[in-house]
Amino acid sequence: MYDSKSAQDSPDLFRRQARRALGVVGRGKWVVLGWILIVTVPTVFYLYKAERRYTAQVEVLIEAPDIGDNLLERSYGKSRLTEASVQTEADILSSSVLVEKVIDKLGLERDPEFNTALRPVSMWAKAIGYINPLPVLTGQRAGEQQLSAEGRVKVERARIQGMFLSRLSVKSHRRSFVITAEFVADNGEKAARIANTLANLYVLERLEASLQDSKRANEWLAQRLDELRRDVATAEQAAEQFRSKYNLAQRRRGERQMTVNDQQLVELNSRLVVARSELAQKQARYDQLRGLLRNGGSMETAYDVLQSQLIQRLREQQVGKERELSEAMKTYGDRHPRIIGLRADLHESQARIAQEISKVAASLATETEAARVGVSSLERQIGQLQQGTNESGVHEVELRELERQAETSRTLYEAFLSRYKRDSEQESIQRANARVLSPAAIPIQPSSPRRVRIFLASLLLSVFGGIGLVFLLDRLNGRIRSAEEVEQITYLPLLAVIPKQGGKKRDAEALAFGILNAPRSPLANAFRSLKAVLAASAVDRGDKVTLITSSIPSEGKSFITRNLAMAVAVTGSRVLVIDGDLMRPTQHVALQREPSQGLTQLLSDASLSPEQLILRDERGGFDILPAGPVDAFSGNALSNGRLTEVLQSLSARYDRIFIDAPPSLATTDVQVLTQVADQIVFVVKWNDTPRDAIMAALSYLAKVGAEVSGVVLSQTSPAHHRKGAYGAYGYYGAYEGYGKNT
Repeated sequence: MYDSKSAQDSPDLFRRQARRALGVVGRGKWVVLGWILIVTVPTVFYLYKAERRYTAQVEVLIEAPDIGDNLLERSYGKSRLTEASVQTEADILSSSVLVEKVIDKLGLERDPEFNTALRPVSMWAKAIGYINPLPVLTGQRAGEQQLSAEGRVKVERARIQGMFLSRLSVKSHRRSFVITAEFVADNGEKAARIANTLANLYVLERLEASLQDSKRANEWLAQRLDELRRDVATAEQAAEQFRSKYNLAQRRRGERQMTVNDQQLVELNSRLVVARSELAQKQARYDQLRGLLRNGGSMETAYDVLQSQLIQRLREQQVGKERELSEAMKTYGDRHPRIIGLRADLHESQARIAQEISKVAASLATETEAARVGVSSLERQIGQLQQGTNESGVHEVELRELERQAETSRTLYEAFLSRYKRDSEQESIQRANARVLSPAAIPIQPSSPRRVRIFLASLLLSVFGGIGLVFLLDRLNGRIRSAEEVEQITYLPLLAVIPKQGGKKRDAEALAFGILNAPRSPLANAFRSLKAVLAASAVDRGDKVTLITSSIPSEGKSFITRNLAMAVAVTGSRVLVIDGDLMRPTQHVALQREPSQGLTQLLSDASLSPEQLILRDERGGFDILPAGPVDAFSGNALSNGRLTEVLQSLSARYDRIFIDAPPSLATTDVQVLTQVADQIVFVVKWNDTPRDAIMAALSYLAKVGAEVSGVVLSQTSPAHHRKGAYGAYGYYGAYEGYGKNT
């Protein structure tokens, strides 16, 4: 049974696909070559005519500004360098203001490379101007003619700036304070000169900006010093007037005086802290003891109980009595006088312990209440002192606030004054905070066009593009060109690949006896292979009747039927060929005689026997049942029910019967013939039969219930055989020429 998946997963799959790909490329070598010429010739012409461009590169290092304190940092509006600030400097390096300075310094407005108005008019522009003088086609901008002279100058300057910026590339590097500027020009020396001029003007611009910043900062400091000086005088005057008004003593700066009330408040606050701590401790011990009494807990674990020596002695006596009672219980009974006495003593000890615990609890409650009263007394005293102190200290608090304001204004004024003096001394000493790290050198090699790289790239692209075009054309061809395509499209096994018969088409001898003329040729080997495949299936299932059909005419099915019959007859088998193509019968042509009767008459006239109509092909070694004369009613002969009876009779006399059926899409006769066939072989002509026709024919055969055994690819090119375009069937090409003289 045929397994297409196992065939696809065979170890030779890659080799077969590679051979097929090479075969496709080999067939389309002229397409690839033509595509290479189409791409590379214009590329070479462009490289020959293209103007050379040179790129000069300069590197500028950005340094952090010298900022000494936070005050000036805020006034200057600067901070430490970041990637964002470096990118900002890169944008400044390519700003229109700096570009304008470079253009003016180097006189680039007089350079035709940047000023297109100075370039000579090309022949192309002149031709367009004569043919159609529209502004769009002649290169003129709409609306420029209506501008004033000053407006046209500005437009021209903007155009020069745009040309300059199109040649300039500025970029910053990640995690680096270096900015790289590249400039492209048609001359290496010019490119280096422009790049260095741009970098030097940028450094000079930074220096001028630093000087301007320093000047503006000093002006602002001077203005701010005047304001601070007035603020200090106003604050000190207000404090002095307040002191005089309320007769407050003069104090030294930072001095702090304490009154009697202040000292008493400090002392009482200290005592209050201690009293509250003692109250909290006693309250906690009392709450613990009261909780144990309320909940019936073990009173012996309370802190005050553990600290009572009397309770501890009573507890020791209780333990001793419990021990005596335990020892006595081992000797005496519950009603013994000694036991009763010991129990009475034990109860008395427990009662005394409980009495002492109650005394401890009462004493602790008294101490807690006394501590609470003491805390309340201290709080009342402090409140009375605070009430008296608040009224007397209000003026002093206000005075201290005024003095603090005056001190703050004085400190700020002194800081600004110190900075102003230092900056005034250093105003003439400024850094640009940027320097040219690597000046631009004159480039020797042009940066564009890169001729070798472009040529190699175009060559590679043209080669791969040509190969892709070949594969695209092969895919769009719509014809079967390989064994893999047969199996992929039809989902049927490929039984054999039949190479094209040598000789001219009119050579009837070559067509009729191809495998007999060259028994060791690729053609003979192909038919022997087809015979072996069909014979294996025939032996397994006992098949005798094999039908050969195709989708459309002229696919070589009659040629395949005849040569297949000869290949089987050579082995000594009795073979019969039935010409079932009633519309175009061809099997009798090799006998060089026109039969008067055939299959049509046999099926129409029950009195005729097959022996009367069968012709013998002596050279081929098999019999032929011709189609016979065909008239308008011959098509109904196949459907009268006698065909099955005739084939049963013939099957008893012959080992193999081959039916040359009409094309599946030409007539409906194939529907009847497939019902009596054991095997159905579908013929596809190489590089000719459309895929749509193949699929339509196979779909039709499936609808009528015909089970196709496999496909035969006919009339293939021997050259493609040698290139291995047919996968596992490509080895037939190795036999070409072998045995031709036999």
